[in-house]
Order: sequence, then structure tokens, then C-alpha cells
Amino acid sequence: MNRKSFGFFIRAFALLALFAFTSFLFFSCKSKNVHDDWIPSASTLAIENDLFAQHKILLAFADAYPDRISNVQFINDDWTMLVNDKLFYYAHGRFLPEDLRDQWEEYHPYDFYVYPWKGSDALRQLFIDNPVYSTGSSFLFDALYECHTEEESRSLQVECSFIGINMLVHPYIKSKLDIIADEILAAARRDRGINEWIAEVQIDGLGHSWNWRVIAGTNRRSYHSYGTAIDLLPADLKGRLTYWRWNEDGNKKVNRKNYYMPPKKVIKIFEEYGFIWGGGWELIDTMHFEYRPEMLLLNGFKIK
Repeated sequence: MNRKSFGFFIRAFALLALFAFTSFLFFSCKSKNVHDDWIPSASTLAIENDLFAQHKILLAFADAYPDRISNVQFINDDWTMLVNDKLFYYAHGRFLPEDLRDQWEEYHPYDFYVYPWKGSDALRQLFIDNPVYSTGSSFLFDALYECHTEEESRSLQVECSFIGINMLVHPYIKSKLDIIADEILAAARRDRGINEWIAEVQIDGLGHSWNWRVIAGTNRRSYHSYGTAIDLLPADLKGRLTYWRWNEDGNKKVNRKNYYMPPKKVIKIFEEYGFIWGGGWELIDTMHFEYRPEMLLLNGFKIK
């Protein structure tokens, strides 16, 4: 069995285990009549025929982006929602506009993963050695952020000074970043560790925010392409790791002490305002924060 096949085997096994656990949760919730509190499976693949779970996912999108996503309805035997007034179908987890709905087999489904990822360093090392990527098409977020092309996206970006770091970001998240920065700076006045971290992540240039590109190993755009992700990278990593791909030669094993880690309070503030931290993924990226409030809602977080 080659490395790629082994990676798919590991992910398939994990999905089967997750599906079994989700089924248990679903039937337990039915018996207790607590549907409204139930969090759907973290994998689109495990809920392909579960209309209740699909409904929960679309409602999470509507709650996460109330000014851009609305009208969650069951139409033509499928769940739908309006994204900036454009109709999108669930389409077997592909989230496609009406004109592409019947072509769903040509696209990969979205993966609604567990966050933060819970597993040992040894298991994370196994995934890093045999990576299987979260996929999905770009149609949904292209429509959500009105960024269908590089030129269109670039024209929307606005300048943002985040704790003294200059960035280009989508206007949709700028006000959120301003609030996050204010809370981090306030926390730094009481916490020496946060203050030292701020000094450590001073960055020149704009390349750690908006950057039109695809996610390595996939055909889906990075959230940097929309200006809804930022990287807070120390000027000097001091031999620490931050992004799993930067250690492909395997000279350092996955271990928390080997990684650059932002302060826990900083991560918590970002999460409170809808940002996922890349250090909470199985394929770890500790400098990365991206705006994904729907993922946090589906994993039981409360968003301000």
C-alpha cells in the first residue's frame, strides 16, 4: 500500500468511527427530544442521507452570516439557502448554485470537521505523514464574499492595521479584526506573555493576509484569496515549527514544544469572534486564523 492509499484508508476509518458515534448521538437526541441542541456530524460524507443534519448545517450558515445568507428552505427534494440573493443547493454536500446542482458528482463535498481536532501527537504525525485534504468547490464562498476572480477580490480589499501589522483584508471582517485587536491589546496590559507575543509577530509587507491562491494539494481557493484569513508569523521562529508542510523532511516530530504557539488567550479571543485557529487542525498551521463562524457554531462554540 503506497502512502497516498494509506492516507485515504486512515481517513476512511476515522469517518466510519465518526459516523457510528454520530448515529449514536442522533438516536439519543431523538429519544430525549433535544433536537435543537444536537450538533450535526463533523463530516459531510457521514450525513449524505441525513436531512436533519443537513438542515442544521444550512441554519448554521444563516446564523453565521445573517446579512448575507437567508431563506433556508427545502426545495426540489434538497435543502437550499440564498447567498447574497443567489440560490444555492446543498447538492450532496457540494453547495452548488442552481445551474450546477445536477452536476454535483463533478465536485468534491465540503468537510465539516471537528474543531479543535482532538488526538495524540502520534496520530497527528500519522496524518501529516499521509495527508488527506479537506476539499470542496469554491462557488459558495465566491458568492458569499463576492470574489469570483482575483481582480474582483483585490478591488474589494481594504487596509487594516492589526496590532501594528499592516494587512489587506476583506471589508466584511475588518471591523471584527479591529475589535479583536483592541481586546488583545487590552489583555496585553495585564499579561506579559501576550505583550511579548505581540512584539514577536511584527511583520513587514502584506503577504500574510490577502493572497489569491489555491490551498496546496486541492483545487479550492484558500481563504487568503478572499482576504478572510491572516497569518501571524514571528519574525524569528527560533527553530520552532508553525506549518506542517515546512517540516516535510521530518527532521522534527510533531510535539507541542516544537511548535510556535500564540497565547491561549489570543486564540480564545479570535474564536469568540468567529475565527478558527490553524493550530486546531490535524494538519497543523499555528500562524493561521481564518473567519469560519459556521464551523465554530457547528462545533458548539458561541460567537459574539
